Amino acid sequence: MEQLHPDSWAILHFGLIFLITLAQMTVVYVLSDASNPTPGLGLYTVYFMAALLGWIAFTLQQLADVPMVIDVPSVAAILNSYLLFLAAGERAEMRGGRIPLGAVCLAASLSVFFVTPSQMWVVQTLTAAFFFSSVAVLCALRAYRRRNVGDGITATAAVIMVIGVAFAHYRWHAAGEYTEAQAMVFGFHTLAYVLVALGFLASVVIEYQQHLAQLATQDPLTRLLNRRGLETALQMTLAQAARQQSPTAAIKVDIDSFKEINDNFGHDTGDYVIREVARYLQQATRGSDVVARTAGEEFLVILPETTLDGARVLAERMREVIAAEPLQGYNHSIPTTISLGVAATVGEVDIDQLSQEADRAMYLAKRGGRNRVASVENKPIHLRTSASPGQA
Repeated sequence: MEQLHPDSWAILHFGLIFLITLAQMTVVYVLSDASNPTPGLGLYTVYFMAALLGWIAFTLQQLADVPMVIDVPSVAAILNSYLLFLAAGERAEMRGGRIPLGAVCLAASLSVFFVTPSQMWVVQTLTAAFFFSSVAVLCALRAYRRRNVGDGITATAAVIMVIGVAFAHYRWHAAGEYTEAQAMVFGFHTLAYVLVALGFLASVVIEYQQHLAQLATQDPLTRLLNRRGLETALQMTLAQAARQQSPTAAIKVDIDSFKEINDNFGHDTGDYVIREVARYLQQATRGSDVVARTAGEEFLVILPETTLDGARVLAERMREVIAAEPLQGYNHSIPTTISLGVAATVGEVDIDQLSQEADRAMYLAKRGGRNRVASVENKPIHLRTSASPGQA
């Protein structure tokens, strides 16, 4: 490439790129959580570090009195564009096309030994535009699926780069302004790099905030809602029940003799039992129902538009399925039963009161011998006697 600006501007430009990259990567690593790793972080790190090396090579080329024998900045631009494609694909969980595009990257990079500088510029810009167009598609898809504005910024940066290359080639062929075309690609490349850095940073920050919100409403062991998440999820449902005077039922589920399971098989096995019971409760309920883990081995199921009788039928089916066969996990056969309390109301729902009534019924089932279903409907409590004999 020919010199595009004075020496001082070359140094200032590199300083700006370096500070943006350093600030961006510092924030990303501060926000990174080992228990919730940022997708694509490793490849994006490689991209930003390699891009810095490319900008260093470009700056040295601008400052050098003697032209470089090999156009290192052009090769670096090709490699960095491919690295960005890999990082975007990793982050979008779409890893196809790596090998054929890797072959394109290799061929374009090796062409530096066989073509003139102006021809190499053409190879570099067109190859980079090709990779950036792929990046635009990947990031746009992820932005749509994850509702993440940061990925949208990265997709926009890639589109800007593609448009910039197309416009630069138009100016070169239409007006013969090769130096102007080089300067335009340089400017668009700088803008695209800055936007990619900002987009990735915004994407990570948004996902970190989403993760914190999820931790506030979701149980980490079972991925069920916690009590706060339950109340949030039920706001519209309960308002509709109040307007339409429709029935709402609750089932309180407790794993029987859970302390003995932990003592006999270990806490890892106890966690496995909790996860398996949670998984079955989700499978047994409808999409409109809400399942939450409210305590160590306790769960609460809210059933909109469900009567007490309907909830009792479901609770009995849950009890029978769980008790039918021991759970198999961690090289153990684990006999597991549950006690369930059912409560129901009509119209306006006080979730705390409904939960307490289901809790009362569940403790009655416990006192009745476990592996039972008991129910209450703002009336004297009724005990279902269906149970496996001999359990205490």
